[in-house]
Amino acid sequence: MRSHKGTHFTVAPPTFPLIPSTPSAVFSTVAAPTGIENIKMYLVIAVFARVDIIYKSVTKIVKDVWAIDRGLSKLKDSLSEIKDKFTFIRCGITIFIHNTGLLNI
Repeated sequence: MRSHKGTHFTVAPPTFPLIPSTPSAVFSTVAAPTGIENIKMYLVIAVFARVDIIYKSVTKIVKDVWAIDRGLSKLKDSLSEIKDKFTFIRCGITIFIHNTGLLNI
């Protein structure tokens, strides 16, 4: 690589420590310290970690939605009870007015 001043520098490729259970760890040499198996294992670990994070986030969202649903269900039940009470009161007032003859005044 070349910098703005014209000097050269090199960047070493990333090295991954060997995973003991992979074939490349068993048969590794000094010339090839990491193999494709190690890279695959690190990718699998990274993917599983990301999936686990997403799973936990989705689980939390689902729990929140269930809590909201329970709250709305309770509110619906409460509103239904209030509606029933208002209906009862309205019918009672209508019967009271009818029986007392207040409509004739």
